[in-house]
Amino acid sequence: MTTRENQAESSETGSAMIEFLGLGLMLMIPTVYFLLAIFSLQSGAMAAIAASQQAIQVIENSPRSAISNSSVQRSAAFAAADYGFAPEQVAATVSCTGDCTEESALRVDVAISVNIPLIPGMNNQEMAEMTSSATAWGGKYR
Repeated sequence: MTTRENQAESSETGSAMIEFLGLGLMLMIPTVYFLLAIFSLQSGAMAAIAASQQAIQVIENSPRSAISNSSVQRSAAFAAADYGFAPEQVAATVSCTGDCTEESALRVDVAISVNIPLIPGMNNQEMAEMTSSATAWGGKYR
């Protein structure tokens, strides 16, 4: 071998480990963050469903005169807290068809704002709003 060939070989030698680590980090960090964002959205969807179901069960078993938006909000926030959501991220409303008699249907609408995960300074930035509703029909056989 000539010295020119040795110089060409020595300039091409190196460690592929650095390249694999760099490429691995460049691909893994966005993938892991994407999965965390999807998991946050899924948690918000499940929290919205659980909050609307819990709120409708609470008001369904109470007299119609005692139903208020504040009691629905408290029960929805209590259910959403199991999924890691603060009460200020939960908005719940109740409505009824007709004149809110014992035979009218009740509907609870819950909206939960899901924040962007793990970015400092952007903790209150909303990524999405997950909604759910539940309906209970009144009547003498409830």
